[in-house]
Amino acid sequence: MMSLLFKNLRIHQIFGANTNVGKTILTTALVRASAARDERGDTYYYKPVSTGPLEDADDLHVQFHTRRWPSKVHVECSFRYNDPVSPHLAVQMDHKSPPTIETFTSSIASNIRQCAERTSGFGHMYVETAGGIHSPTPCWPSFPTQADAYRPLFLPTILVGDAKLGGISTTIAAYEALVLRGYIVDALVVFNDPTGQSRYGNSDYLNTYFSERGIALTALPHPPEKLEDAEENQSATERYYDDLLSSPPLPRLLSHLDSLHHSRIANLESMAERTKENIWWPFVQHASGGGVNVIDSAYGDFFNVLGPSSSRSVLHPQLDSSASWWTQTFGHTNTRLTLAAARAAGRYGHVMFPRATHAPALALSEYLLSPHGPGHEWASRVFFSDNGSTGMEVALKMALRTFVRRREAYLITNKDSLVGGVEVDQKVKRAYERRLGIIGLKGSYHGDTIGNMDACEESGVYTCEWHDCKGYWFDPPRVVIRQGQTAVKVPPDMMKDLPAHDSIVSPEQRLTNNLLTFPSLTHVYDVPSRLKTPLYKQYTTYVARKLWTLRSGFRKTNAKDELTEQPTELAALVLEPLLLGAGGMIFVDPLFQRALADVVRNPQEFPVFTHSVQSPTSSLHSTESSTPTSTFDSACVAEPPLPHSLPIIFDEVFTGFHRLGPLTPQKLLGNAHPDIAVYAKMLTGGLIPLAVTLASREVFDAFYYAPHSEPVVGSQKNQIEKKPGGKEDALLHGHSYTAHAIGCEVANETVKMMPDIVRGVEHKAMRNIWTQWWESSPTGEGMIEQKRPRSKLDWSDPVLLLDRTSGSNGSSEDAVYSLWHPAFISNVSQLDLVEDVMALGTVLAIRLKEVGGSYTSTSAETVFEPLCQILPPTSTPTSSFGPAKATPGSLSTPGYSIHFRTLGNVAYFMTSLNTTLDVVREVQARIWRILNDKPLVEIRNVKFGYRKVEST
Repeated sequence: MMSLLFKNLRIHQIFGANTNVGKTILTTALVRASAARDERGDTYYYKPVSTGPLEDADDLHVQFHTRRWPSKVHVECSFRYNDPVSPHLAVQMDHKSPPTIETFTSSIASNIRQCAERTSGFGHMYVETAGGIHSPTPCWPSFPTQADAYRPLFLPTILVGDAKLGGISTTIAAYEALVLRGYIVDALVVFNDPTGQSRYGNSDYLNTYFSERGIALTALPHPPEKLEDAEENQSATERYYDDLLSSPPLPRLLSHLDSLHHSRIANLESMAERTKENIWWPFVQHASGGGVNVIDSAYGDFFNVLGPSSSRSVLHPQLDSSASWWTQTFGHTNTRLTLAAARAAGRYGHVMFPRATHAPALALSEYLLSPHGPGHEWASRVFFSDNGSTGMEVALKMALRTFVRRREAYLITNKDSLVGGVEVDQKVKRAYERRLGIIGLKGSYHGDTIGNMDACEESGVYTCEWHDCKGYWFDPPRVVIRQGQTAVKVPPDMMKDLPAHDSIVSPEQRLTNNLLTFPSLTHVYDVPSRLKTPLYKQYTTYVARKLWTLRSGFRKTNAKDELTEQPTELAALVLEPLLLGAGGMIFVDPLFQRALADVVRNPQEFPVFTHSVQSPTSSLHSTESSTPTSTFDSACVAEPPLPHSLPIIFDEVFTGFHRLGPLTPQKLLGNAHPDIAVYAKMLTGGLIPLAVTLASREVFDAFYYAPHSEPVVGSQKNQIEKKPGGKEDALLHGHSYTAHAIGCEVANETVKMMPDIVRGVEHKAMRNIWTQWWESSPTGEGMIEQKRPRSKLDWSDPVLLLDRTSGSNGSSEDAVYSLWHPAFISNVSQLDLVEDVMALGTVLAIRLKEVGGSYTSTSAETVFEPLCQILPPTSTPTSSFGPAKATPGSLSTPGYSIHFRTLGNVAYFMTSLNTTLDVVREVQARIWRILNDKPLVEIRNVKFGYRKVEST
């Protein structure tokens, strides 16, 4: 995003509906009209790409016919090729090295910016493209069309229509292609045929068509036919231009373009105040004041935002370092996703979904359940909803119904051993079911709808008047990198309950101040190996004992020990796998989450020894409380922590689809599968809302069959008979836009695009770097050996980032790695201001030291506030493997700001899957400069000094 809007220079880009439609004639006429203005101001003509003999070059034509204004008109061409063919062929025929798309767009932007800097008064600039809008550019490696290559510049456009037979079609097609890419089309110009009339009626038809779309059409007389005598031809052409200058249409067009330019700027400058008067923002306290980030457009990883009023440049680039609330997959305005949305919108619009199907929804469902999708090996059905929050709402409904069916089956099959049998008053049953709760983790967040809020602890922030949290939330052990050391931080309460601390420490580990060290992140996320460690046994024992205790602890009785309120029954396990996002970017020890899932899924395998002879098999029937004990004697009995398994929900709204590296975080839990999982955000590439809730066959059957009420007649083992249910048993949940075709088609395109990127050279390079980093670290230390080559250590070194070498694990898509450099993370973690750091996949989280830090803290926002400043780049970009996204701050602009989000004392940064490593390196440099260069920072009355650390 190049941010090329200036107060002192109006710029328009001239696209043609086809080749040979008069782009150069129109542009020459506009340059002459601009130069002939009475007001002071320079005029610029710029032809980025020219093909063909020099004597026929368009820039020379313009220069010749504007020679009467030599001091006011400036003509330039950047990429010139000799053969009169398409640019992608011309560059190869000239045996020249094709420019990268980055070099190409940066060169154009740099030229425009220089013109804006040196122009006096109010200037005009015209950028003429070559051929038609989809003529290929000379840019390596894929020779993108002009419509795509010029998009980062985001220049207002004049479209030259085609007056020939068939020109109506090509003109409208060109216009629609530009609109699909977000271009602002300010005007349409069509030349009439030589008779002075529109022989084919193109102008009349197009005038009606475009006026309905708010675009003015200007019809100009056809230029004279080319004469054989050069001097006569030049004289005739000059007279034609003079006639245009003196006739009303051209000056009127010039005035119209100026008016649109000034109106656009005025609108942008008024948007902040108008927004404050009309819009209610999410997650914002309006009483706190503050500015408004006015976003004019977006492209790739950048916003185009309103800059300081004192600047000539109205806009400046701003890096979207939160991936727009974690949604962006390929950056903004990806053309393939836009076309996918248009394809479905044009074919379906929106169609209702109950007892219906359509190709986009069916194709997406089949992919999600296929061996290539996240539901492979466990999911049976796909339910569609609108967003992550609604997807989790339906997941909770599914889980609670599944629990009720499991409980019914348990009561029936065990009726002979249960106190009171299985007969339960329906009012009591209904009251009991209303108090069903969940098992979760402190810091969890599943959305802002009431049901999801009830599935989270009452933290004091994500709450409201109806919030009635139901369940129990474990304080989880966290994965951190502190002082360059990978560790798991065990909560103090858990440490007290973990017996024999030394028994959980392997020879290569240390346990100090609740920090259990590991040689590397790879060791932390190697869950299959860790399942064999003593810590796994301690985790499962801790979880089992806690769940046993909770089954009686939820009971509320009076002084006579009479039940006064139906107890909360833990009915489901709800987890955000690996990373708790909105709760503070908490990276949970994967082994603990695996232990939770294992105990809940197979409670019989994790018995608790208790003094109670009678098991509290269900709080609906039990009247005895039990207390677990860590010793076994003759009076003890082994009882499962739960009478039966509970359904498990994985909330992968944030963490799914390669956000943390693998397709699904289930991979890093040792292929632990849920019963229900929810996906959104990256599912649709960040373009449009859509969510899917995947469910196992058992979950689907919980709504397919009628309630379990009685065993099969004559059964000796109390076998349950399944009967198809009525409508009252169905999942009566849905949304007006369920499975909307646009979202489904965009999702289908997204999942097609993902594999090539995560298998691409930049991801491979970072997997290799992370592998080499840990392999070069001495066992148990996680620090740097001096023998490692310096080139492999410096996170600021672009050669390292683009290293083509392959490591032993580098090719694995499930490898533990991040696009953030491990040396950078190690360095930052050693700063005195920093509590700890963690990175995985596209996510980086930096936790600052603060006493009592919480969501309402502003410490991270204060410390990282300098990122909002427009700063020049700290280093020179390098070429990257494969197609590069245009990067502000390199050759094209003096700098850019960074838009970031914080969660109390945590600042987090997030890339798209295809964010270039140059951009990542630049962000790292800015973070480092902020954290390492200040002598002292005061945060909420607590002062922390910085200890500078040399970059490695």
